[in-house]
Amino acid sequence: MDQSHLTRSVLCVLVLSTTAGLVAADPNDWVNVNYVLQQTSAGNTGTAQQNILGKASGTAKAGPWSIVSAKDAVSPPSGNVHDYLSWAPYHWPDCNWCSKGTNHLSGPGRGGNDTSTDGGGDDGNWDSDDPYEGDDGDTYELNALNNIALLRRDPVTESAVHGPAHRRMIRRKRASLHQSSAAAPVRRQDNDDPAATINVLSGLLPTDGVPAVPTSPPMPGGMPPTGTTSKSTIKTINGTPAPAQAPAKTTQNAKCTPSPTKSLAPSATWTTCPYVVRDGQVNPDVRKLPDSPAAVAMAQSVLYNAVAYGLQKTRTYSQSVAQIIDTFFITPATAMNPNMNFGQQVRGPGKDHQIGTYTGILDFRGLVKVVNGIQILKAAASPDWTTARDKAIMTWIKTYISWLENSSLGKEVATKGNNHFTFYVNQLAAAKIYIGDTQGALAVLKGYFTNQFLDQVAASGEQPFEAVRTRPYHYRCFNLEAMITNAKLGDQLGMNFWTYKSKYGATIQDALNFVMNTDPKDEDVSDIFPHVAAVAAAYGDQKGKYNAFLQQKDSDYASEPFWFYDQSSALPNSPAGAHVKHRRDTDAAMAPQALAAEAVGFAKETTAHMLDEASSVPVPFGCPAVFQSAAQTELEDDLFVTCDMLEPFYEIVPAVDTGAL
Repeated sequence: MDQSHLTRSVLCVLVLSTTAGLVAADPNDWVNVNYVLQQTSAGNTGTAQQNILGKASGTAKAGPWSIVSAKDAVSPPSGNVHDYLSWAPYHWPDCNWCSKGTNHLSGPGRGGNDTSTDGGGDDGNWDSDDPYEGDDGDTYELNALNNIALLRRDPVTESAVHGPAHRRMIRRKRASLHQSSAAAPVRRQDNDDPAATINVLSGLLPTDGVPAVPTSPPMPGGMPPTGTTSKSTIKTINGTPAPAQAPAKTTQNAKCTPSPTKSLAPSATWTTCPYVVRDGQVNPDVRKLPDSPAAVAMAQSVLYNAVAYGLQKTRTYSQSVAQIIDTFFITPATAMNPNMNFGQQVRGPGKDHQIGTYTGILDFRGLVKVVNGIQILKAAASPDWTTARDKAIMTWIKTYISWLENSSLGKEVATKGNNHFTFYVNQLAAAKIYIGDTQGALAVLKGYFTNQFLDQVAASGEQPFEAVRTRPYHYRCFNLEAMITNAKLGDQLGMNFWTYKSKYGATIQDALNFVMNTDPKDEDVSDIFPHVAAVAAAYGDQKGKYNAFLQQKDSDYASEPFWFYDQSSALPNSPAGAHVKHRRDTDAAMAPQALAAEAVGFAKETTAHMLDEASSVPVPFGCPAVFQSAAQTELEDDLFVTCDMLEPFYEIVPAVDTGAL
């Protein structure tokens, strides 16, 4: 079996498995490079290390991955198969045909003007913690509060006082950021022409400098019209005959979609019908595109295999990393272009929908794992990480940094206040670390912790921008994931962002404690497990409440990869990590009694700090900074909130953490 056919087969299996909810990846994360290389014995992480070794071998067998490999997939509007493509997950066709009472489009449960399916209860994940996001540019009204999402906020406990009242997020439709001609999506074809992509590795001998990078999605052109056969472009469902009647006449002010007169393939909805957002309900057809699962699996395998090499120094693992990186980023025939111009595209008629959305940048947050993995190989002096390979990926990442900082989509996400910006910082800081711009990485991280972070965590530990969503438990954990990763990146660079506080005096630990005390209802409580371990490692667990939580909810937690990553010795600049480092440096000269006394002293200091925080004067609520330039801010494509909607979440009375006193 040739390599391209094998890769397509693997991706097909991966996409099907993802659809069934069987493929999962660890949260975005960063494991301290020095910590990995300094492991001399397994200690209490032995089971987790063995699990990582097994996952390294298993995932490597499934790769390598490429977004160019799926012959029957759909091409982005640019027509360039090397451009990443995904669809906004929470958007559904809302055709509203002018001819009523007939079945114009195919699909289970579809008839007449109803183009909805049962999206309720879908876990919505490509991986274990990503329901996919979507966004775009300027706004205009679609309908006055038509189909708006009702947001619910349940009290943390039955005794919680003054829980925020039910609020409605405003749904709007977006206008074009870029001028481009309307065009239908086309099939993605295998393309071995090096000219079809940025050639960042010509014979493994790249040139220095940063290739020019488009700062706006390219103009689509030369696209064939949408087909009218009964065969679906993505081979999922067949078309159905259109009604034997002429389409209704439309006027300039018509609100309905002209009815078709011919048989339509399901893909016709992509450019015929407007799409509306249903927050938290994943449209199943977004899972048919292979790019997102390929990026997720690639990044996860790189980290597993790099950590495995750091632990074992077995070249099989480092060779796997090299092969995966070559295929996804470097080899001209299979490389992804360094942009996210078509990430989380919102489908619909007209030129407005031939571009990606700013939340599509979230899809590539796994870049942090890629950088982490390569840094481990470089620090371990792996012979498989060659100079030519390093130059090639350096060129790719420099180009991607330029896109993140200068593209219209990158600039837009940089204005947001919720998890989209937190994850954007993950990527940009990690990328700058890779190219050796340490000061730039620190500036990005410090900019986050002294700006957007200030409004992200209320005094109670609540995260208002995430709590207002239809899946609040998930989104609180999701933003925690990104906040913790930012703190870990800073820790790697010698900074302690763990003790940075929001303007209401709350830290990352406070945000974690709040979620721990929240009933997840019908959401997945396992979203929080890695974050509990990370906070315990960073801040300490003197009373054992974090360990007790994990033991109760997941008795096998010590076998999970995150248990190896999240040890205090892996976070030397955190409060607990600094204490461990100091103890390690001095314990040879100290008697056991002195060590015990030091531990008691550390516990007392922590308790005194908590009591001081609890007695501090509350900071009055002030509208988050994102509202200084606009009355509303966007959380997800088409979903906007006002300051008044968020205010109740900031005013929850902080609970005294008696379990830590």
